[in-house]
Amino acid sequence: MEVTRTNFKECLSHVYSAIDEADFLAIDGEFSGISDGPSVSALTNGLDTPEERYVKLKKHSMDFLLFQFGLCTFKYDQEKSKTSPDLKFICQSSSIDFLASQGFDFNKVFCHGIPYLNQEQEVQLREQTEERRNQHANGLGTPSFISPSSKAPAHVPDEQKDYINRVVEKVENLFSSNKETLDLEPCSGFQRKLIYQTLSWK
Repeated sequence: MEVTRTNFKECLSHVYSAIDEADFLAIDGEFSGISDGPSVSALTNGLDTPEERYVKLKKHSMDFLLFQFGLCTFKYDQEKSKTSPDLKFICQSSSIDFLASQGFDFNKVFCHGIPYLNQEQEVQLREQTEERRNQHANGLGTPSFISPSSKAPAHVPDEQKDYINRVVEKVENLFSSNKETLDLEPCSGFQRKLIYQTLSWK
């Protein structure tokens, strides 16, 4: 949908509705410039976290005009309940050429092949499934992020309570000390979300 001054009022209610029903939002911007100082490649590096990269780019782009604002809303489809990842893979031209010369049926691979997961993907899928199950048990219904304004505490599975309690204790100790940073032990995506939810509620 393209929204301009000519159809802004007509589209506004539809945009509000899409935001209210969304489980996830993605935004994008097109500006009159990117950096009023160093180049983007000089400002950032591959070791930056998303937050660090954002802060660096924002600092040198605040004076530019926002030409276009893009908004994409996503809603989890309970009926489709897609559980297979969107895979990206590489091909070697000589191998593809050989298979084609031997009459290999590529349509059968992509249309009727048996899907599978490697060990890492299996772990991620199990975490996502457990997350959805816990959220359903907590009455949320969809795997959306709990808003910081939520009036109820996040549901933490029993097997995760010790870990979350340790993190909360470390964060509380950080606030009561003169330290400015805190190092946490590595965690899964599901544990990270539990941390966000718990700390936001507190």
